[in-house]
Amino acid sequence: MPVRTLDHVNIRTGDVPGTASFFQDILGLRAEAAPGAKSIDHGCWIHDPDGRAIIHIGPVDAAYPSDDAFPFTPAQGSGAVHHVALECDDLPAMLRRLDAANLTVARKDYPSANLCQLFVTERNGIILELNFRSDAP
Repeated sequence: MPVRTLDHVNIRTGDVPGTASFFQDILGLRAEAAPGAKSIDHGCWIHDPDGRAIIHIGPVDAAYPSDDAFPFTPAQGSGAVHHVALECDDLPAMLRRLDAANLTVARKDYPSANLCQLFVTERNGIILELNFRSDAP
């Protein structure tokens, strides 16, 4: 099966430090500045006890690789979940499935990170980020 596990959930919010504080102070998880962010206030990754970055928190005005294909509109509550990321295997098989379903796909390749990302929306409009590391370009 191409999908292996949930990779992370991304929350876009007008209050990055407050959202990070909840996960850090209330839930006891480790918070670190996201890669490329100046500080936790500008982007934050929340890590589980095994060190995996399971929650990504970003500002509403940040540029995301999916924004060109799927423009972002800020929301509150569950609508603030920007995307759900799944760790996947077998990129060619997934591309065939998405093509067969006639879905719009935005692809971003990051060779230096051995990562290929496919962005697609499910029928309720939630963006799915499908991450392929083992067979990325």
